[in-house]
Parts: sequence; C-alpha cells; structure tokens
Amino acid sequence: MKGDNIASPGSSPSSSSSSSSSSSSTWSKVAEQTPQETEDMRLLDYHLSLLSSGPSQKGPQDVTMAPIFTTPVLKHAEAQAVAAGDSSPVFPQYGLLAGMTEGAPNESKSEEGDGSSIHDPRVFFNVAAPSSTFICGSQGSGKSHTLSCLLENCLIPSDANKLPRPLTGLVFHYDTFISDGGGSPCEAAFLSSDPSIKVRVLCSPTNFCTIKKTYYAFKNVTVEPLRISEDNLNTKRMLDLMAVSRGDGPMPLYLHAVYRILREMRIEQQEMGTGFSYATFKDRVARTEMTPAQLSPLTQRLDTLQSFMPNTETGVVIQQRKGKLVRQYGNDWTSKPGSLTIVDLSCPCVTPEGACSLFNICLSIFLDQDTAGRRVIALDEAHKFMNDSAEAQTLTAQLLTTIRLQRHLGARIIISTQEPTISPELLDLCSITIVHRFSSPEWMKSLKAHLAAAASDITEQEPDAGDRDAESILVAKGHTASMIFKKIVGLEVGEALLFSPSAMVGVDVTSGGGGYTRLGAGFLKVRVRSRLTTDGGKSVLAA
Repeated sequence: MKGDNIASPGSSPSSSSSSSSSSSSTWSKVAEQTPQETEDMRLLDYHLSLLSSGPSQKGPQDVTMAPIFTTPVLKHAEAQAVAAGDSSPVFPQYGLLAGMTEGAPNESKSEEGDGSSIHDPRVFFNVAAPSSTFICGSQGSGKSHTLSCLLENCLIPSDANKLPRPLTGLVFHYDTFISDGGGSPCEAAFLSSDPSIKVRVLCSPTNFCTIKKTYYAFKNVTVEPLRISEDNLNTKRMLDLMAVSRGDGPMPLYLHAVYRILREMRIEQQEMGTGFSYATFKDRVARTEMTPAQLSPLTQRLDTLQSFMPNTETGVVIQQRKGKLVRQYGNDWTSKPGSLTIVDLSCPCVTPEGACSLFNICLSIFLDQDTAGRRVIALDEAHKFMNDSAEAQTLTAQLLTTIRLQRHLGARIIISTQEPTISPELLDLCSITIVHRFSSPEWMKSLKAHLAAAASDITEQEPDAGDRDAESILVAKGHTASMIFKKIVGLEVGEALLFSPSAMVGVDVTSGGGGYTRLGAGFLKVRVRSRLTTDGGKSVLAA
C-alpha cells in the first residue's frame, strides 16, 4: 500500500531523520560485528603487534650484545636494570681493553641534570657476548700485546675485568724462524706468569725437543706432541685434508676415488652406528686401481696426517734404545675453564700449507667440545701461514663459518696479522677491527674497501635526515680515507684506531629516553691498556 511509505501525522521530519540515522548506525555496528570483519580486525591487531619493536628486537639486548662499550653505557644500562627491578647483571663478563685518546662522540653528561661532564676514557671488551676481532699493523706496533690483553680479559679473573666464569682458550701459532737451537715462543704463553691459568703447548712430534727447549723458561707451561686420535677424525675432516685450490682446474682423479670411498664408509657408519676407521680408509685406498703416480698427492697428505697420529692407530712400531715399544695416545681436548692450549707447529718439517691443514682439524675438534658457550680462539701472526694455498683457503672458510655461527657456537675469534690483505672476507665479517700503525698504502686500500669508516664515499656524506645514530656519532665526519691513513701512520706503539659499527659508545640522556649511541661508521682512537702478565713482546736492543 501507498500508506506504507508515508510518515504518520504525529511524526516530524526531524524525528524521521533521527530514526533513519539511528537505524543506519545500528546496521553499521551489525556490519562491523560480522564474523569476517571481526576476524580481519583480530588478524590486523595481531600482525601489528608482531611488527612492533619488542624487547627481543630493540633495547637491552642491543646493549648486552655490543662487542665494545664505554663507561657511560655501562652505568646507564645498570641504572636502567635497577629501575626495572632486574637484579641480573647487564654485562655479566667484561674486561678493560683500552682508553680513548680521541674520537669520543660525546662527554658523559651527569644524569643529575646539573650540566656537569664526567670524563671517563675507559673502553671495555664484552667477554660475555660472542664476537670476532681483526687486529692488524706493522711489526712492533702492538698487535700481539692487544691480542694478549684480550686473552687476559677472557681467561684470567682480575681487577681489570669482571670474569666469574673464565673461558677456555685455543691459540694457533706458526713461526718460520726456527732452528735446532730453539725459536721464538708464542707470546700468548707469557700468560702463564699468572699462576691461575694453565697453559699447554701442542707441537709437531718432529720438533718436540726443540719446542720443549723454547718453552723451558715457562714454569707453568706443559709441552706435548700433537697427536690426533682416530676418534677425532671424521668424513668432514678427511675431506678438508684433501683441499684442492679452486684454480687448479678439474678435480684430480684420486679425489674422485677418495670421495667415493668416504661416501661408502659414511653410509656404513650411519647404518652400523660406528665411527671413522683410518685403517679401513687406507685399506680401501690401497685397493683402488690407480697408479702410484696418481695416488702421489693423496699419499703426501696422508703421510702428513699419519705423522701426527698415535702409533697405536697407524701400526708404526717405535722402539726406545732399551728395546721397549713406545705406545702413543691422542691428546685430551676436554675443555677446562681458565686453561689455554697453544698449537705451535713451528718446525722445519712443517710447511705453512701443512700447518693450515692441521690447524683446521684442531679448530674443528675444539669447536666440538662442550664449553657451554665459553671459548675463545686466536690466530697469532696469521700472515705467516695464511697464504693463497688451498689449505689456507680451507682454513679461512672454516674461520668464516665459525664467525657466521659465533652466536650459536658461543665463540670469540681473534685474528692477529700484519697484513689486512690476508682475507678481505674476514674483514667484512669481523665485528671489531683494531688497526695499529702501518705505512703501506696497499694495506689502506684493503681497509678502505671493507671498513665503512674508511670508505671515502661514505664518510664524506652528510647523515640522512632523521638518522639519529649518524647525527649523534660524527667521529668519522670529514675524515676521508687519506686523513684516516695519516692518523694510522702517526700512531704510537700501543695506540690504535678501533672500528666496530655495533659498539655502544654513548648515552643520549637529553632526549629523555636515554637512548644508546652506536659507533656506526665512525672510529675511536685508543691506547691499549698495560698487560697484567709478563710482556714478552719487547724489542731486543743492543746494549
């Protein structure tokens, strides 16, 4: 009927309009509460919560994982933890590394608001957080001194650090200057002057007496021949031993045979639950239909490995003068907190290539040990054995893998070398780079290509608008690569430029939030602290 669309006589246009508006609102609410709309809104809220910066993405964890931090950061982080009612230490383990002489982004402002400044130059190394450090510089500039200070922070509790749970250390050392009269000991051995640390040196069996004589003056050092037990061998380590340079062309015939044998043995080991058998491997290699000339490269590698294995596992009979048989056993790799193992392969019979192969096996064995994430690995004078050989490339690849997995392995890696050119990839991945004095333009080119603060096209640019980190830390602003090079050349012994983009170097208390400032594309000029143990790196002068 027509009357259905006509308002009643008692109703006014306004009441009709109000009724229509109310009806529209009601239908809108009903529409918002439909199951599909409700589910969409729920998902939107949930997804936005996942995109927001939570504690796991921002804040305290950024600070606690910083490899380097300064005193203002330490004090502010501890104050924040106390205010939040958190009794656990923000930095459970750390040690004094150096003092700033130049490059501090800002003075530490007093948090009482009186505008006073507190100058505290201390720079700390975060022992608790896994990290990787690259140290380079000319001979006598302080590289080994810096390495020893880092090891002291990780291994020896003292007033210079906070170390309730010392780490377990492994150092690789190889020196080409060695004779029957002795040689130069690894400088890390001087840590043994502290009675709380136990130092063990593993050396080549062909140089045992000479190495024992070299370390004779160290009362707290034991010397053992390096013996790699069959239990420490596996398919991966045997494959690494067969390293071939990428530029050598097609894979040699003997490698195809070795890969096939190892693959077959691996299947048997998986099915039977047994370990690697060196005797079985040698027997199957001997039964291959290859000539002695084709097997020659493999024989050389196996001879090197066999010379570092116990005779009880290789079948080699060794007799003493009185006719008694000598029974040899593998080294004990069990991790002991506060202990240091130095693998010193300085020997006329060990080539740099052979040293790299053995270092690679030792590194793999060490990483297999249960250390509860508390271990430090150091390469001393790495330029003496890391060259362009296939063995060095394999060791570099193992180090790169360790650095990439450092957070999961709980590893701290320290590489000390004269030449920053030994491996550009290591420079790319290391979280800390400490540059001591050098004067080679070629070395500077390598740093320029792999360090943000040394790259001219980065340091010459103004910070982007809104980039708070870049605006608050302008240490590198105006410093071109040539200016940084001049600073490096002018460094004194013990001084260094420290590069670490993730280092926390300041606190912005003026913003109200107390945000932390990263070093970013900047650097700090520092002086490394004095050693706690005996300094064995002093130059020998003619009186």
